[in-house]
Amino acid sequence: MKKIMLHTYGSVDVMEMEEHEIPQPSDTQVVVKTAAIGVNDPDIVMRKNGPFPTMPAQLKPTLPHSLGQDFSGTVTAVGKAVTQFKVGDHVLGLAFMRTYSEYILLDEKEIFVTIPENLDLIPLGGFYLGVATAYAATIRDGKAGANQKVLIHGGAGGVGSMAIQLAKNAGAYVIATGRAEQASYMKSLGADETIDFESQDFTKLVNDLDLVVNITGQATLDNSYQVVKTGGKVTSVNGLPNPTLAAERDIEIKYSQGFMTIEELTNAVKLYAEGKLSLTIDKKYPFDLKGIKQAHHDFEYGHNKGKKIIVF
Repeated sequence: MKKIMLHTYGSVDVMEMEEHEIPQPSDTQVVVKTAAIGVNDPDIVMRKNGPFPTMPAQLKPTLPHSLGQDFSGTVTAVGKAVTQFKVGDHVLGLAFMRTYSEYILLDEKEIFVTIPENLDLIPLGGFYLGVATAYAATIRDGKAGANQKVLIHGGAGGVGSMAIQLAKNAGAYVIATGRAEQASYMKSLGADETIDFESQDFTKLVNDLDLVVNITGQATLDNSYQVVKTGGKVTSVNGLPNPTLAAERDIEIKYSQGFMTIEELTNAVKLYAEGKLSLTIDKKYPFDLKGIKQAHHDFEYGHNKGKKIIVF
């Protein structure tokens, strides 16, 4: 099977396509033939700089290693003690740092679930990380709910688009930042208002917010505390919260990490299957070295609208 490996960190040229044996499952393991995977910020950061500071020590990989987070695919082999999955099942979930591969080996207890066979596997390759990160920042940590005013920075991206929908489903009044040309898209997801971050200063347009969800950079995060009401919340998935600034305004802060329980993921898939949660695919790339390099380049330097995915 083909698999992307890193032997050092740096530009897109450090990624190498290698031939490996198709994995064989132990008693409690499952093998999945990959259909599609998401292109995500952690992969770009890892490929360029190695493990990032907020990564738990037990998760930090050592060279050589692969890349990748979310995936969709079909189960091709199961261990004799596996009870939750069978050959032929369609699945999606998280396989941390090992989805850039034609086959993925997982333990039965890892975070992946079966999905209805009538759902297209290709877009769902980019489902898990976006929805998990958005859920953590917006619902689990942010506690977005009815009659709250929520500002989501970066509302047009893969995470932001999910955050808008989750906040709206929870009953919140949603304001989202993005580029002017992304306004109609963000409103189609449920945003009540949009702000063009290139020409407008959000600190002069909103105030007294219950929650700010930051999916963009550190500078935007640092400017967000001033628009949150006393007792409100700021969550961030990109940029570290500042305890001093938060204490000055008596607000709660949280660096949100993208994970879901099996139950939470199952519920999210149900929302998707019912049409209550949509997934926008920005662009598809082939699983070859040229395509993967282009996907990384476009993610890092382009204007993301929804998810970029790599298709096998």
